[in-house]
Formats: sequence, C-alpha cells, structure tokens
Amino acid sequence: MANNLDLDLRCYESMVVFDPDLSEEDFNKAIGWVKGIIERNNAQLLKVDLWGKRKLAYEINKKREGVYVLFYFRSNPEFIEELERNYRINSNVMRYLTVRIKDKKCQSLLTE
Repeated sequence: MANNLDLDLRCYESMVVFDPDLSEEDFNKAIGWVKGIIERNNAQLLKVDLWGKRKLAYEINKKREGVYVLFYFRSNPEFIEELERNYRINSNVMRYLTVRIKDKKCQSLLTE
C-alpha cells in the first residue's frame, strides 16, 4: 500500500528538444542538468528515452533539426512550473512539452 506522500505524486512525461549543434559532451551535460533538476526537487526519475536527432516540423532558431529526449518522472504538480521555468532559461532547450500520463502507463514504467 502506498504511503501518503505517494498519493500526491503524479506521473509525467516531458519531451525536450535540444539544440542539434551541441557536442556530445555538452549534450550529456544537458541530460544531466534535467536529471539534476528532477532529483533536487524530490521527484522520482523513472526513465530517459533518447530519440536522437530528428527533423523539425518547422524551423526553430534557424535550425531544421533537434535532438529529442523524453523524460518520465513522478512528482507533485507544483514541480512542473519549476521544471518548465528552468527549460525557458536554458538556451540549449529549443522546445519542450510536459504532460501528465495515465496511471496504467505509469504503473508499467514503475515495474520496468
């Protein structure tokens, strides 16, 4: 049975499109930066899914490609505002979208 703290946690996925011109080292630092934000805010990182470099639907900052990364995590709802604030101030983040995922998908991530 879940404790009271777990009842406040919800599952989210956050898709982040990073600048394709980042070196491999800088890209790994950017991934670590997001992981650090999640962990410092008492959220639970469940999975990181690297989609790699893909063509964008439209040009962003004069770039036609971006590096897509999908982060799955559990947190309280208030954390999303802080996470997206950090995305906005990082120049390596071209676009982002964070959405709540269904409990069924969350359970499958928790059992992986």
